[in-house]
Amino acid sequence: MQRYSRILGLAAALAVVFGCGGTTGGKTNSNAAQAAPEFTIEEIVIPVEVGSPARGDISAYFETTTRIEAENRVDVTSEGVGTCVAVFADEGDTVKEGQVLAELDKAEAEASLRQALVAESERKTAHERARQAFDAGILAEQDRDAAQFAFENAVATRRIQEVRLANLTIRAPITGVVTHRHIQVGMLVSTGTPAFSVVDPSSYQLVISPPEKNLMQLREGQAAKFTVDAIAGEEFEARITRINPSVDPTSGTIKVVMSLDRATQERLRESAFARVRLVMETHENVLLVPKDAVIEENARTYVFVARRADAETEASGDEQSEMQAEEGAETATDAPAAEDSAAAPADANETDPWVAERVEVEVGLEDSDESEIVAGLNERDLVVTLGQQTLKPGTRISITTAEKELAKSAGLSAEEALKAAEEAKKKRETPQASNQPHHRLP
Repeated sequence: MQRYSRILGLAAALAVVFGCGGTTGGKTNSNAAQAAPEFTIEEIVIPVEVGSPARGDISAYFETTTRIEAENRVDVTSEGVGTCVAVFADEGDTVKEGQVLAELDKAEAEASLRQALVAESERKTAHERARQAFDAGILAEQDRDAAQFAFENAVATRRIQEVRLANLTIRAPITGVVTHRHIQVGMLVSTGTPAFSVVDPSSYQLVISPPEKNLMQLREGQAAKFTVDAIAGEEFEARITRINPSVDPTSGTIKVVMSLDRATQERLRESAFARVRLVMETHENVLLVPKDAVIEENARTYVFVARRADAETEASGDEQSEMQAEEGAETATDAPAAEDSAAAPADANETDPWVAERVEVEVGLEDSDESEIVAGLNERDLVVTLGQQTLKPGTRISITTAEKELAKSAGLSAEEALKAAEEAKKKRETPQASNQPHHRLP
């Protein structure tokens, strides 16, 4: 598009440079000692590309950036104290809930558990003997209860030692993918030390924060499009599942959570950078023009439309007749040449006279490529889509295409194109120099 604009811009520049040509000459005048300079004026014609408005759908978006995050994300920490003796999972591994990730040194904990088991067995035997003696009536109730409490305490101690031993094995709390590993063999691990990070890919979601003013436009199920830098050229879809009912008093924004389908989740990675476009409003079957065709000036919006120059030619017919009457015999001798120049060309599409008309329009929704036209145009209008930057109301234009301008300028530099245009102009003017009507300077 930029290349096409430069090509049409060069064509417009050539039209400006060589569209205003001049010739000088002289005739014998009894009232003048020397011939007065004479000139002719050729009208500037700007090449443009046009297109008719099209009907279609257009949406307004709230655009923001965020990162992919997992709703189920766990930082696995050690619940025991010991030296790491084995690691069974690394970053990128998929693990199941309860799977062993690492082991700490268990020698001391196992010894403590064996000691607790022995104490429990001893207290159990004493409790049994005390109960039998109490039943035989040779032991007081207080002594029987003391033996029972000692046995129960030994059982509790044994269970504590079992838990301490189990805490020296680090297990995955959820099914997911290991994203970080913080420990290694030989490291002394304490209670609360981060060991692994595990995320559940099936819980990937997008969290965005639209401003408070958009609250009334948000609803559950609302669609959004997003792209991820890591997957170039593809666009994915998300939908709103939760809208926080409160507004953040610090930022004035609303937390909005969007869910993803399973196929999309499988292709994403945690914390990947995402560019989100949330559809806020959609207008269907409306009149659309390229966004570049719309010009803003003094708080108003315009487009340039190509119109036939026939009406303007008819309106100026009386003025031309008066000029010919004043010129008299001199213009009469030039009449045949004028008739030849007024003959209709064979290709009406390229050479029919056109003028640029500036039309004020009302614009509705806009996206990155198109603008909705609410009022001012209809589907039959020819809107100038390339070359409009050089136009003014009433400018003569020729309708062309970027492809034609490319073909014309193929293989030519800017200097060569200027030279070719100048030579073409000289060839065009030379055979009719004697028949051109002249305007005398006073």
